Amino acid sequence: MTNNAQLEPKEQRSRLLELAVVFSKLGITAFGGPAAHIAMMDDEVVKRRQWMSREQLLDLLGITNLIPGPNSTELAIHIGLERAGWMGLLVAGTCFILPAMLIVWALAIIYEQYQTVPQVGWLLYGVKPVAIAIILQALWKLGKSAIKNGQTLGAGIIVVVLSYLGVNEILLLLLAGLVVMLISGWKLAKTIAMRSYFCPYLVL
Repeated sequence: MTNNAQLEPKEQRSRLLELAVVFSKLGITAFGGPAAHIAMMDDEVVKRRQWMSREQLLDLLGITNLIPGPNSTELAIHIGLERAGWMGLLVAGTCFILPAMLIVWALAIIYEQYQTVPQVGWLLYGVKPVAIAIILQALWKLGKSAIKNGQTLGAGIIVVVLSYLGVNEILLLLLAGLVVMLISGWKLAKTIAMRSYFCPYLVL
């Protein structure tokens, strides 16, 4: 990622405009909760515009999981910071939050007036399958990038099970990261030790 302190004013304005367009669009269309929002950000930021790799997006997502607050909003803000510095942070955050806030405000007024109309209930039921499909797509795409070997696969399964059982997710993230790091380090040390043991014999 580019060092934002070195951006030319023209490039800075261009990036801020891009952030405003992308996150205003997401703020209007990103239905379905944080998982769906993250899937749409992955599509816009990684796949279409290539602002960062999927691994970098996953790193940012991991950071947002360690702090309180809505993950998708924090991810949008962090993407803005990475893309265009502190102004990018403000633009991305505002453009992502404001449309949704206004839409929710308007829908709340409408729902208050028409909540007894049967069609409103059917509309809400119709949105749910679409949201589930978007979330499953996000899990599949991000999971393929996050799970690189047996250690990460095993850690992922254990975290899902323990999270379902009610274990604190921040604790799970920290412990899973620590365990994977220790196992990977142990395997690397073992490989280096074996090479240092056998290499003299190979030379002979």
